[in-house]
Amino acid sequence: MIKVTAIETGKARMKTAQRAGREGRGAIGRKIDIFRDPDWVDPLPILCFLIEHPEGRFLVDTGDTWRNSEPGYLPGWNPFYRQVSIRVAPQEEIGPRLRDMGLDPARDLAAVVLTHFHHDHTGGLDHFPHNRIVGPRENYAVSTGIKGMTMGCLPQRWPIWLKPELVAMDGPPIGPFAGSFPLTSDGRIALAPTPGHVTGHCSVIARDDDVTYFIAGDATYSQDNLRAERTDGVSNDLAAARATLRAIKAFAAERPTVVLPAHDPDSARRLAEKEVFA
Repeated sequence: MIKVTAIETGKARMKTAQRAGREGRGAIGRKIDIFRDPDWVDPLPILCFLIEHPEGRFLVDTGDTWRNSEPGYLPGWNPFYRQVSIRVAPQEEIGPRLRDMGLDPARDLAAVVLTHFHHDHTGGLDHFPHNRIVGPRENYAVSTGIKGMTMGCLPQRWPIWLKPELVAMDGPPIGPFAGSFPLTSDGRIALAPTPGHVTGHCSVIARDDDVTYFIAGDATYSQDNLRAERTDGVSNDLAAARATLRAIKAFAAERPTVVLPAHDPDSARRLAEKEVFA
């Protein structure tokens, strides 16, 4: 009834201190650690996920853009952008990727769903001027203007036509998650609140008959981090981030669940093999 496909849209590199913050360090200390860290992790995928449901196809996140390579695209006044490296070829953007799959982005998607508004999740929005675009209201509120620019968002690079459908998690609870926003009439695809990485971050839950897919965005950078309850180095609210990890684990303990973070190099394999979290 439901099919999920991982779509890689280039690679990202980050400091080891970003992928997993040092225990005992607060939010500010962890960011200092990122700047001081000389070590980089191996290139990580920038993943989007296509969900196929009887009511249509839903794309979760849009990846990043090749324009990161253009001088001046990233704001030079924000030193954080020198702590990450995004490499996307033009043909690796989400639009060409979908066309390679035989899909027309304008006609063949019921909606584009954003887990949050960081640049590596919204960089492909230019490909969807004719689509319904859904995103979490709470995260959008902290992603615009100067505040958003200091927190990993590029609102000045969003398409001028962008007016997303901003939603609140005021729908029925799902497992340990107190609210949700159903995307389909049967409730099998829904947004659930997973704050911590940023305020208002959401994940997408897709429930098939035999397995549930938990498309985690950046709620965790890897399944290993989730299992160990290691929060990342950019989270401003460490308590919320850790509570989110525990909620995801509790959710997966209740039903067979494939956990799919956006930057986990093992996500695509686990998805193909339907390897559930245990």
